[in-house]
Amino acid sequence: MGTFLELHRRRHMMAEAGTPKTATSENTGHKGCGYFRKNLAAFLATALLTCTLMIPGVSLANDDPAMIQMQSVTGDPLATFTQEQLKQAFPMVDMITETPWTNGVKIHFRGPSLKDMVAKYKIGDKTNLEVAAFDNYIIKITMEEVSEFAPIVALERACSDDEKKNGTCPKGQDYIPLSLDDGGPFYIVWPLAKLPKPYVPARNSIWVWFATSVRPAD
Repeated sequence: MGTFLELHRRRHMMAEAGTPKTATSENTGHKGCGYFRKNLAAFLATALLTCTLMIPGVSLANDDPAMIQMQSVTGDPLATFTQEQLKQAFPMVDMITETPWTNGVKIHFRGPSLKDMVAKYKIGDKTNLEVAAFDNYIIKITMEEVSEFAPIVALERACSDDEKKNGTCPKGQDYIPLSLDDGGPFYIVWPLAKLPKPYVPARNSIWVWFATSVRPAD
């Protein structure tokens, strides 16, 4: 699968190029919570080293991919959250949607509304938001898009029947934290069916994997 950073770069290159992907384990991600916990430290350690080697001299606004920051227009942190902290800070919103890469397969995501997060920290007065991901990938999302299509910062997804049967999702657990293979820990997810047709593939890049910060921008 390659390093965490390589996976991220490959996915976003495909998003920018508008190349659809098949629904494989790499982009639908059903390895589960055990996989996430077991491999997160190794992935992140490799990613940090790779990032340092590949882009020397570049300072990441938030260099911890296990956290997401809300930032001011100057990039100063207003709040920093882990997955669990973000779940406690905002109401969880359900979104059942395909993605541009799942070939018609719908995934049940859950996470806070990006619009709610922007409103709480009063950073919606600019035309755009800049969302950064772990490798310093940055994309502008317009506030008009956020208001109209109501994306979420997905933190978890519904357990599959197989995961419930094999114990990946313990008995009574209906959701599982987004793993690296799912695009987590923080994944900006949109309701694909509501997006204008020209958005796929032209705006595939607004589906941000491994998001680490959100700030207002002109």
